[in-house]
Amino acid sequence: MAISSSRRYAAPSSVPAAARFRSPSDSRGLQNVISKLESQGIRLNPQRHALLEYVYTADSNPTVEELVDRFHSLGRGRSLGATAIYSQLRVFERLGLICEWNDGSSAVRYAPAGQGSKAAV
Repeated sequence: MAISSSRRYAAPSSVPAAARFRSPSDSRGLQNVISKLESQGIRLNPQRHALLEYVYTADSNPTVEELVDRFHSLGRGRSLGATAIYSQLRVFERLGLICEWNDGSSAVRYAPAGQGSKAAV
């Protein structure tokens, strides 16, 4: 069951549009991912949207710890703890939306699928 456009959750309003999408290609990539989820009947709740948006628009590839810190600083820590983030990242990885990679340290990082690694943290 696809989500109708009237039920689609909006991006957090506290983040200006210019900061959410750093370039037109980031915006298109995120929109393609959202469309893919909807076409597969996967509900795009606010947590999933925020997580995908951050992975697709961040200047670097985040670790789970960085994602947890980011969402705690935004006041969304209760709904996006480490367990929820790990779970969602696994779902996104199985769907081919993101990829997991190791930067040579013990930290596992997450990047948009097909985009390779971004600048180092």
